[in-house]
Amino acid sequence: MNCDGARQNLTLYLYGEMDFNEEESLERHLDGCAACRTTLERERELHAAMDRQEFQPSAELLTACRRELQARVAVERVANRPLYKKLWDWWRGVLPAPAILRPIGMFAMVAMGFFGGKLWEATRGMTEPSVLRVRNFTPSPEGGVQLTVEEVRQKTMTGRLDDDRIQRMLLSAATDPSDAGLRVRTMELLKDRCERSDVRRALLHALRSDPNPGVRLKALEGLKPYNRDPETRRVLSSVLLADDNPGVRTMAIDLLADNMAIEVTGTLQELLVRENNPYIRQKSLQALRERNASLETF
Repeated sequence: MNCDGARQNLTLYLYGEMDFNEEESLERHLDGCAACRTTLERERELHAAMDRQEFQPSAELLTACRRELQARVAVERVANRPLYKKLWDWWRGVLPAPAILRPIGMFAMVAMGFFGGKLWEATRGMTEPSVLRVRNFTPSPEGGVQLTVEEVRQKTMTGRLDDDRIQRMLLSAATDPSDAGLRVRTMELLKDRCERSDVRRALLHALRSDPNPGVRLKALEGLKPYNRDPETRRVLSSVLLADDNPGVRTMAIDLLADNMAIEVTGTLQELLVRENNPYIRQKSLQALRERNASLETF
């Protein structure tokens, strides 16, 4: 991703609206571009300033919105009339029956309405559940209130773990910022499927960025077979020096020490200088001594 593409996507990035691959590409660009990082900080400050502002809509705007809402509700009522009423209108307007047949038609329409109601009652419990969230409200002078409600309809999906559709939904759940428990359970499922490059990228992203240490530990478990992969080792080295959880840092040492390279030696030497946890310092010393590496940085 170049600078133009990065700056066009900064707003989506701040609101968490980018897909995983685009976000990874943007973050890699930000890691190496100071100008875009500066632009991102200005954008973040602007968003924070806008969030602090309170907006009170005018009475004219509220009146116009209410009129539009009433008009839309009226249209929806006509569009969503029960089937038996639509059929009755069609019966009366398109095919007018002789007088002798009208009682029969009335009986048929009543029967249709009765059995249609029974069918609706039987199938109502099978519809997908929904969640309603109040987003805003406006009190009225008469003592009532007008609610602005967001409806989120839930849907159940079933499939195998190797189903691409299920896999995409799990990768999305792995980055859900609102539910750490869901992310932990998702990592538990995904950690055994790291042969897929997109799953491995999701685990690396979680290890580097997820605020929950339980999620990061699950990601580390899944990445064990790939501790010789250059990208994995780069992220492990970064985590070893920056992660605030001792358990995560300890496991990162174990994975890196399995294949000590020059850059790993340097990372462990740097860790000895800054690390305060005695157990982690001891693990680092042991790893360096087993490879006859120097205990000091140069």
